[in-house]
Amino acid sequence: MKKKNIAVAAAAVSVFAASAVLAEPLTKTIDAVYNNIKIVINGTETVPKDANGNSVNPFISEGTTYLPVRAVAEALGQKVNWDEKTNTVSITSDANKEKNKEFEKGELIYENPLSSEKDTENWIMEGLAKVTFPEGRLRMESILDASEGQAANFVYWCPHKQPDNIIIEWDFTPLSDEGLAIMFFGANGQNGKDLFDESLSERTGQYRQYHSSDINAFHASYYRRSETSEREFNVANLRKSAGFHIVSQGADPIPTAEYRSEESYHMRIVKATDTVIFSVNDLEVFRFDDDGKTYGDYIKDGYIGFRQKAPLTAEYSNLKIYTIK
Repeated sequence: MKKKNIAVAAAAVSVFAASAVLAEPLTKTIDAVYNNIKIVINGTETVPKDANGNSVNPFISEGTTYLPVRAVAEALGQKVNWDEKTNTVSITSDANKEKNKEFEKGELIYENPLSSEKDTENWIMEGLAKVTFPEGRLRMESILDASEGQAANFVYWCPHKQPDNIIIEWDFTPLSDEGLAIMFFGANGQNGKDLFDESLSERTGQYRQYHSSDINAFHASYYRRSETSEREFNVANLRKSAGFHIVSQGADPIPTAEYRSEESYHMRIVKATDTVIFSVNDLEVFRFDDDGKTYGDYIKDGYIGFRQKAPLTAEYSNLKIYTIK
């Protein structure tokens, strides 16, 4: 333990008519005790340094521990600014900026116009559905009547497995006023198995087979118009499975087919390891920051698939997947 006398300068400030006038600095000598004080932030030891990268030692004076403000604040993700004119230390949080960070598109790794049968000749249908391309867009509708319940629903899988950290974009056009649409992404079998491993449980479009079975996936549900309550109050949901955890929700801006625009709605999902963002026409609907613990481990690479709930008839086009830049 080392004990030193050091001089500390302070500024006296007078306030008059909403203006600050700085007086001459005051100098005071204090006793400072240096005892190899360690700074541990979130379990990690931090070696404090000044703006020039030189080590700065914390000390104790009259029972109070003094830490270098810049080193501690920056270790906590804050920005520190020193205003020499007013002798003011400003600490600004970067938390909101990090939480709301934007993701830019990188390399285009998959593209499919979904405009003809050839575009989906290798796609995998689970359930019973009619697939046509009358307007040069993938149109899907159930073969069964909605009265059949879950048996009338289906999932259409893209057979190309996608990596983690991607941006998925497609255009969506609802043609009927009732039903529900879902985009599955990051879908894979559990215990290292591929989504289409034959040892996995059978899947025929019924929802429980996807949220509480032997696969993991995110599912963004939108155009939720199945129940009366859903048609009265439109929201989009994000669930994480297995486990059927609803992890985020936001207002769905897509109107019913009766009032829809002549243009398709542009859908966008950012799927980073720890972040999911869902947008419609560049309007952010919801965002989920995943800690990889609360709702299970991170979901990373996997497949994407379009799911529809009867009696929805809808069209899809211009599917593109990018890496995150």
